Amino acid sequence: MNDAQLAKEILRLSGGESNITAVTHCMTRLRLSVKDNGNVKKSELENLPGVLGVNQVGSNQLQVILGGKVKSVHEAFVPLVKLQGNNLNSSDSQAKTNIFNRFLETVSSIFSPVLPVIIGAGLLKGVLFALMFANLVQPESELFGFLNIFSDAGFYFLPIFLAYSSGIRFKCNPYLAGMLAGIMLHPNLIAMMGASTTLRFLGIPIISMSYGSSVIPIIFGVLFMSYVEKFVNKILPAILRTVFVPLLTMLITAPIVLATIGPLGKILGDAIGAGIMALYMSPFRVVAGVLIGAGMPFLVMAGMHTGLGPVMLQTIAKYGKDYILGLQVASNSAQAGSAWAVYFRTKNRKFKSLVNAAAVSATLGITEPALFGVHLRLKKTLIPVCIGGGIGGGIAAFFKVESLGVATGPIIGLPLFLGPTFVWYVISFMIAFVVAFILTNILGFEDIPEETEDTPAGSGESISVNTLVDQEVFSPLSGEIIKLEDVNDKVFSAKMMGDGIAIRPSEGKVFAPFDGVVEAAFETKHALGLKSHDGCEVVVHVGLDTVELKGKGFHVHVKQGDAIAKGDLLLEFNMDEITQAGYDIITPVLITNTHMYDSIDKTTQKQVKFGDSLLKLAANKG
Repeated sequence: MNDAQLAKEILRLSGGESNITAVTHCMTRLRLSVKDNGNVKKSELENLPGVLGVNQVGSNQLQVILGGKVKSVHEAFVPLVKLQGNNLNSSDSQAKTNIFNRFLETVSSIFSPVLPVIIGAGLLKGVLFALMFANLVQPESELFGFLNIFSDAGFYFLPIFLAYSSGIRFKCNPYLAGMLAGIMLHPNLIAMMGASTTLRFLGIPIISMSYGSSVIPIIFGVLFMSYVEKFVNKILPAILRTVFVPLLTMLITAPIVLATIGPLGKILGDAIGAGIMALYMSPFRVVAGVLIGAGMPFLVMAGMHTGLGPVMLQTIAKYGKDYILGLQVASNSAQAGSAWAVYFRTKNRKFKSLVNAAAVSATLGITEPALFGVHLRLKKTLIPVCIGGGIGGGIAAFFKVESLGVATGPIIGLPLFLGPTFVWYVISFMIAFVVAFILTNILGFEDIPEETEDTPAGSGESISVNTLVDQEVFSPLSGEIIKLEDVNDKVFSAKMMGDGIAIRPSEGKVFAPFDGVVEAAFETKHALGLKSHDGCEVVVHVGLDTVELKGKGFHVHVKQGDAIAKGDLLLEFNMDEITQAGYDIITPVLITNTHMYDSIDKTTQKQVKFGDSLLKLAANKG
């Protein structure tokens, strides 16, 4: 099937011309805005030769992952649809989404950057309790005092971290947002509130409240601040903005937040926490546990699982424990059990390798590779996953399995569950695992024949596997190493475009990772497709969804077809400009022809400089 035929099939399975309102593309994805996702035949799209995956976002966004051939398919697709003006290249960020979808996107963008703090603080609290139970640390000791401070700090100062990410999301100054949180947590303000139930600021009554560890007040406070900042910017002449915008923004925002928004948010948050606790004191908790444990895969598919994060944090802030994480872990464990069953039964060698990685990842607690790479692909395995997760969730709910923080599991989050319900935590996730494993073997699944495995599209060139040699890919950036599974984009985390690694840059420069050629350089400048002289195909994708910036903040030094040598400067980008625009600068480095390699060894370093060894690829000897 050539590019023109593929474009016609994508249009047909996307609901036809009448269902398309806009079309654009980035480095790897054909992005379609559709009137109704219900008219999209997703499973048939996924089975088209050359299509590596399909991702539906909200009710009207469709992403067809095509790899290196996306540009040529886009060129063949555009003449097939009659759209007005800029709609041919409009960003999918302009597509209308309903209020619920916007809410979920907002929650995800605010909480995702803060997860390392939440996870680190929670696990540290679990380690502290483990040391206490083992009588290695006494509550009256200095060591206990220090460790308690270390673990509490992340939760107590959580409003500051949430303020920064909220500032980015609501497109206001994130440092001013952090200052607002600092005001709410200032020890002198706490002392003043402790001494009096009612304070006044220029006659405005300030209600005494404690905002440590709170979630909702600061998010709504920063949302309000974003409108104040825009208003002040609008009425002041440019010459005065540098000094007077921060001053007036804070003088207007802080009193109103302390007088109204903060207390209302705190009351709402406490009510949510009290509601969860009341549910867990009632017989209905088992029903809730079964429903959440069984339905978690579908919540993740819809992006709705992000809405549970604030609820979990709120109950921890109010009561020091959470009951929802145990239900999620039961679902994770069921996905792991079913994936291991698939691993032992599949006859497809390439698929077996993918399933192995996904099963290990799910056992640790990261389920996206298993969900999107295995269960959604096989579909029938979702039945054992839901049954196992429902049973495990029901057990966790019945025995009120509690966690000390928010992370993931079953393995990674073990320290969070140390306490009186730890045994039931282990029993709940083990039963979920075993039930899903056994049912997958009993019910079976339709294996993927080796001959129907599609070869991921690269540049359009055909490379014989036998001509490929072992390859070392050097780091194209300096920064912090991030596991690809931890990237907040399902296309990358589920490895739809291939395996690899991600880097959070410390410098806005991309260098050549080997000697080779530039295969693709787009007008949007946010990504490059590179090919080594030895046949390795690499995509360096700067940031997530940065195609929407349309080149703003990027400067490319090469063009398609240029020869490159290891260490050549290829691309520069303004990290502050991209971040302030609300985009994550985490940069995936992907091997798009992963299938041609038997193994990919990734660096174990936490930090790399450009030119350091990043990936070692062993060529397929078959």
